[in-house]
Amino acid sequence: MYKLVKIPTSLGPYLNRFADIFTKPGHGSFCHLMATLAVCSKSKTIANLHDTMANDCSYKKSRSTYNWFITKGKWDEDEVAQRKADQFFEALKLKSGDRVLLIIDDTYAEKKGNHTDGVGKFFDHSKGYIHGNSFVTSVLQSKGLFIPHKAKMYLKKEDAGVDFKTKIQIALKDIIKPLKVPETIKLMIVFDSWWFSADLIHSCLKMGYHVTCQIKSDKKVVLNDGISLNVDTFAEKLVDSSYKKIKVNARSKRKSYFIAERIVELDRIGKVKLVLSKEKRNGNPKYYISTNSELSAEEILSIYEDRWNIETSHREANQKLGFKDYQLRSKRSIERFIQLVFAIWTGILLLELEDPEPKKRPKTIGEMVDRIRSESIFDLVRDVMEFFNLPVPVEGLLFRMRALGMKT
Repeated sequence: MYKLVKIPTSLGPYLNRFADIFTKPGHGSFCHLMATLAVCSKSKTIANLHDTMANDCSYKKSRSTYNWFITKGKWDEDEVAQRKADQFFEALKLKSGDRVLLIIDDTYAEKKGNHTDGVGKFFDHSKGYIHGNSFVTSVLQSKGLFIPHKAKMYLKKEDAGVDFKTKIQIALKDIIKPLKVPETIKLMIVFDSWWFSADLIHSCLKMGYHVTCQIKSDKKVVLNDGISLNVDTFAEKLVDSSYKKIKVNARSKRKSYFIAERIVELDRIGKVKLVLSKEKRNGNPKYYISTNSELSAEEILSIYEDRWNIETSHREANQKLGFKDYQLRSKRSIERFIQLVFAIWTGILLLELEDPEPKKRPKTIGEMVDRIRSESIFDLVRDVMEFFNLPVPVEGLLFRMRALGMKT
């Protein structure tokens, strides 16, 4: 198991930019937990995170202190979410007119027992019925890079009582509305057909945000004469010559589609760009819309393809940083823990953006985590050498460890 003798130096500047959100002791706990989330090789429970800190660490606190910080500490997890978003926007050097995607979806964390807030029976499309928690999640993306933004727990009506909110209401009130982006930046909200809601789309438009999403075949297109047709019936009226072959950038790959595009009046929504897309010329189309009718079909499909990054975020944040490893009971403490996971993801990514060394390919989040773990190993070895009054190599510890054949 990795041991942390101090907070990795490279993380310091990033962590320090959260200092005003916490009390001084609280910021210390924040920094300790963030560093151990990156370094801990076991499940990311508070007990294992605490054990990851070497016992002779001068800053190490009791496990109960870290539990208190998560469960009762006076800090706002939404402020942490916004602060890391601000740093992400700044690092990307966004210019006026650049687009940022806010991708909305949901995910589930399987949990045993019934003592945790929100635990119940849910239908997961990939697994069937599961017993656990349900979360509305979000990702921020721009210039081909993305970070997990927020995860808010969904409570069933019998559990939430008068505070009940649907998943769509959670997405709007807890994720979309609170997000602050630079005034000159174009924010695009992206989601799949499950989230399609006239109220949600109109609310986004009122805030000045466009929406790109998939729609189901039963949505209605209003023709000039006032007659409404299901979108699949509308598609049947298009001749084969209406479709053209295009290529779209999709997650570092080029994918071919046969598409037709029309500006239409969508029932309860208004004017949108409708894109009908087939993988094969004689295949069945899928339907996508954007409230920004000036976008090309290629742009709309490329934006929607990027929606898949939220699935990558769920998988990688769980496998590499353990965002579903929580052993906490209250809704707020669980959301706080997840926000810490999302914040360390962001910090690790920003370190990569600062690295001047040219890269043959983008690193995975796992490779980025390994960088922090390597730094913690160097710190541990240096600490041991200094304890025994052994000289640290002048050409650098990293150089010497590589010379000995150690993988770093």
